[in-house]
Amino acid sequence: MPGRTLAISLVVMAFATAPAAAYVDGIDVSRWQSSVDWNSVKSDGIDFAFVKATEGVNFVDSRFHENMQGATAAGVHIGPYHFARIDSFNGVPFTDYDGSAFAPGSNPYLDAVSEANDFLDEIMPYYETGLYLPPVADVEGLPDFGNSNLEREFISNWVQIFSDTVDETLGRRPIIYTSKSGANTHYTSPVASTHDLWIAWWRGTGTTNPPVQSDTALWEPWQFWQWTATGSVNGVSGNVDRNVYQGSLVELEQLLIGEDPGSLIMLADFETDEGYFNRPTNYSGSNQGIGASSSAIRVTTEAHEGIGSQEIHIDGDPEGWFLRHVSGIGSTSANPETNLALDATGYIGFWLKTDDAGISVTIAIDDPLTADRGVEQLVIADGEWHLYEWNFEDSSQWEAWVNEEGIITGPTVTIDSIQFSGSGQATFYLDSVAHDPLGSLGPLAGDFDLDGDIDGDDLHEWQAAYGDGNGDGLDFLIWQQQAGSSSENASTAAIPEPAALLLLGVFAVGAGLGRQNKLPLSGL
Repeated sequence: MPGRTLAISLVVMAFATAPAAAYVDGIDVSRWQSSVDWNSVKSDGIDFAFVKATEGVNFVDSRFHENMQGATAAGVHIGPYHFARIDSFNGVPFTDYDGSAFAPGSNPYLDAVSEANDFLDEIMPYYETGLYLPPVADVEGLPDFGNSNLEREFISNWVQIFSDTVDETLGRRPIIYTSKSGANTHYTSPVASTHDLWIAWWRGTGTTNPPVQSDTALWEPWQFWQWTATGSVNGVSGNVDRNVYQGSLVELEQLLIGEDPGSLIMLADFETDEGYFNRPTNYSGSNQGIGASSSAIRVTTEAHEGIGSQEIHIDGDPEGWFLRHVSGIGSTSANPETNLALDATGYIGFWLKTDDAGISVTIAIDDPLTADRGVEQLVIADGEWHLYEWNFEDSSQWEAWVNEEGIITGPTVTIDSIQFSGSGQATFYLDSVAHDPLGSLGPLAGDFDLDGDIDGDDLHEWQAAYGDGNGDGLDFLIWQQQAGSSSENASTAAIPEPAALLLLGVFAVGAGLGRQNKLPLSGL
């Protein structure tokens, strides 16, 4: 895998006046917890979670994407973990070791790199579009050489190569999850001193008797502590691991890394899978005139952003067809109880591309127990990507569908489906299904980095591309005029006076350049 580097953003909270709490409560989950009601988890006082992403090679947890997206939507800070399989390579156990460093190309070396790259393939689309807790290496599947010194050297070498691979791409070393015994016996000092520690130690006394530094002397003070495996939290069925972060919520938020997406909530970008739109074209009983060879599949030949989109091919009746492309990850799609809840403010929409004329599109919303539908829009057939969106707060953009009056009334809503209609054969591409609770999904004039606001980051984009290609600096003037605007207030943004424009441009250059510096990382 070629090296990739992702600039790190930390959420810095200035002017925090409330006293710091001793701990922040969290959980960790995987597919074994089944479907998690993340809104209930958040309401029960849980502010962070780690979720299983991958294990070994070629294994992705079946609940990973559902948990990442659901927790984010509920306001729970989330991070991914990888369950390491250090004991074997391609199913062949490691049975002996001479204590030396792993040679590049050797089986232990290849195993560490391949596990790290599999992990990165699943988690990078999140860090490239949002802010998340650092990744975790759950170091449990260990070799047995019958010699603790050799095992310590082997585990430490493996973890270091895994960590180097993650750091090369993400710009952040993983947190190490291990038991108290593992922390003290499985790691050399160079590895322990350069990684943050998530310690698993179930002491039977709740959180009243926490580990102290001398318990794991090779490490800095623990960052996260898993204090029980039999916890109970609303929204999770059965036992769940309970954790605490050692610090305040403000300090926890300073750990977040990735790219700040602003207010945008990406529901399906088709970068790694089909997410909430993973049902075949024959799934809904509402469909009409859809032939057997119709399909909806993820492709990498077309994309509005990133590398993927969903190609929808309709083998349609010449007299007309209708496709209800339902939303949902649970066993039953288009179910408000298991679908992703969204605030009923701002805009909901997506991008489409086609050469085939005569296609119309709308979006159906569960509100939450009845359903409204957006006013139908004609899909532009020019082979270019176009945005189709609807404003939750504008009643003229909605019509009654199922037992509704044609107005969004609920505080939260879910997507029932994206609905298409046309006649005959048609192929079109769907990408970037998103919700912005604050404003339009479309780019503003001067929003060169397409993040929904106009600031110093856009100036860097302009500098890289040098304007509109005409050499007259028109794009820079647009940026100056709109600086400080967002998609929420774009229509009423005031245009600064010329003198203010000059000062604003000078300020933005300084502020923007300052943001290029990489901030220090805790524990590195």
